[in-house]
Amino acid sequence: MVINLLIYTSISVGLLSGIWGFIGSSFGLLTWVGFVGCTSYYASGGKLSGLRKSVAANMTGVLWAMAIIITSKYIPFSSAGAIMTGVFSFIMCAQAKFELLSFIPGTFCGSFSTFGADGNWKLVIISLLCGAILGYVSDMGGIWLYNLTKKEKQISYQ
Repeated sequence: MVINLLIYTSISVGLLSGIWGFIGSSFGLLTWVGFVGCTSYYASGGKLSGLRKSVAANMTGVLWAMAIIITSKYIPFSSAGAIMTGVFSFIMCAQAKFELLSFIPGTFCGSFSTFGADGNWKLVIISLLCGAILGYVSDMGGIWLYNLTKKEKQISYQ
């Protein structure tokens, strides 16, 4: 039986996700937000370019969510939150004009995580970053395991 890269990456993800679940909750981090960051990493394409894109997009999502939360408090009518959500959702998509911010789902991941954490942006940022690192390390771990067992075709970490 030939074990391919996907299986090695799955082993790495499984092991490191279990460790994250234990460590993240032990330090009071939002483990679910960490998994959002990890998912965002893989969905953005992985490797260093995916890490950059997912982190940049996630962080701007946190920023825009906080902008919605803050501006909604100071606008004196009941549908202010809905209006601000529309305005900032437009911005979240329009920023994709810039290559580094082109991963629109990652922006929404950062935003919904911030809303889900009741605006605790500091904890969201730390948890998202840990998740992105989890994704990157698990991806590289899968490549390392694959290369360790294969003599013929080595896979690049780039």
